[in-house]
Amino acid sequence: MSLMLSKKEHTQIPDQTFPINIFHIHYPEPHIIPLHWHEHLEWIIIANGSFRVQVGSTFQDLVKGDLVFVNTKQIHSAFPKSRDSELYAIVFNDSLIRNLGLDNTEKKYILPLLSKDRDIPSYFKANSPESLLIKECLMNVMRDYFDKPFGYELLVKARLLESIGYIFQKAGDTSLQKQNQEKGSIDPVLVHLSHSSHEPLSIKQAASMCCLSPNYFCSLFKKATGKTLTEYMNMLRIHEAEHLLRTRKYTVQQVAFMVGYTNLTYFGRVFKKLKNATPSEYFKNN
Repeated sequence: MSLMLSKKEHTQIPDQTFPINIFHIHYPEPHIIPLHWHEHLEWIIIANGSFRVQVGSTFQDLVKGDLVFVNTKQIHSAFPKSRDSELYAIVFNDSLIRNLGLDNTEKKYILPLLSKDRDIPSYFKANSPESLLIKECLMNVMRDYFDKPFGYELLVKARLLESIGYIFQKAGDTSLQKQNQEKGSIDPVLVHLSHSSHEPLSIKQAASMCCLSPNYFCSLFKKATGKTLTEYMNMLRIHEAEHLLRTRKYTVQQVAFMVGYTNLTYFGRVFKKLKNATPSEYFKNN
């Protein structure tokens, strides 16, 4: 059996000559962005409710109006904290903002952004000056993308560039840089779990991946994610179990083994704790 665990995502881009797509994540459709990465850039707009969002090794609880920027090849996820939670994800290729002409914007801004030479913030709280300006850009991007008036491609491209400009105005926040540097030490484990959460992983093994002592690793991991290593792995595994059960291709026992549980009773207990239903109940009702 092949696992469809979250890792590199092959994002659906309808028009490769204008590489952008917008996704509306909401109930009753699965309104989770599983842990993954892709080669595009992404803006996330929290439209309602609240989400626990991860970008790289940083985590934030975000609410309506908050924004998230995801750079190329950054692992990220968003887990809803209530049923009414919804978000929009604007995913676009860097070719939309690249400029191979003679002006200096490519070298001064775009290349440092894509190569991660600048410490770019990921989270923009709803009422900050930058967020208000960026959100106006992104709302206009969505309107023009869906309505497609003549010339909309130019407007979408211009507004994406404008949103990137506001990012650079915020990029000098040194307190955020220090926070990201400290939390970055658990990155090897987060990357590993993005494609191998079904495999056993002890605290000792995880700490060794990060060249840390087990106690210090546990402290950093809890501080960054808000969860213990076991809780975090369970969250990833149960999300994948939810996806597999919805396909209706596998039995509950098969799903448990596929996502990494050898004890069916323990799998059922963890699943019910996170989903408020047993795996069998979920299988019957979805």
